[in-house]
Amino acid sequence: MSMDPEEDLDFLAIEMFNVNLAITRMSLASIHAAEGKLDAAIEEYTRVLEFDPNLYLAYLNRGKAFLRKGERERALEDLTRAINLEPGVAITYVYRGDLLYKQGDIAAARRDYRKALEISPSFEVAAERMELVRRTRRKNSSCK
Repeated sequence: MSMDPEEDLDFLAIEMFNVNLAITRMSLASIHAAEGKLDAAIEEYTRVLEFDPNLYLAYLNRGKAFLRKGERERALEDLTRAINLEPGVAITYVYRGDLLYKQGDIAAARRDYRKALEISPSFEVAAERMELVRRTRRKNSSCK
């Protein structure tokens, strides 16, 4: 803060404008994603991240949009970044686990599903994914 209260108010007004702009862009990105306009959604999430590169939710949602587009590497990068920013959110591990499972990395998917269950033991989706991994591993071991 400066010694000039008017400068402090100007700075605060600019910061509030930026926060409101980021919220608006997040909302717009969510609308685009819901409408299936994935490129537009990704663009808006990217703009939000230019404002705040540590915003977990923007990485999570952009990663989901990349996943829907089939851009698995970019999705993996964003989901991993989201996990690094907020490691206590179970759903992010499920999304990344689903991606890893689709890529054939069953062991890594299992680790992510297990982590989701550690965070949220009653999380039914994670429990269902763990069962899927168990069935896949049994099937693969019986085929050998």
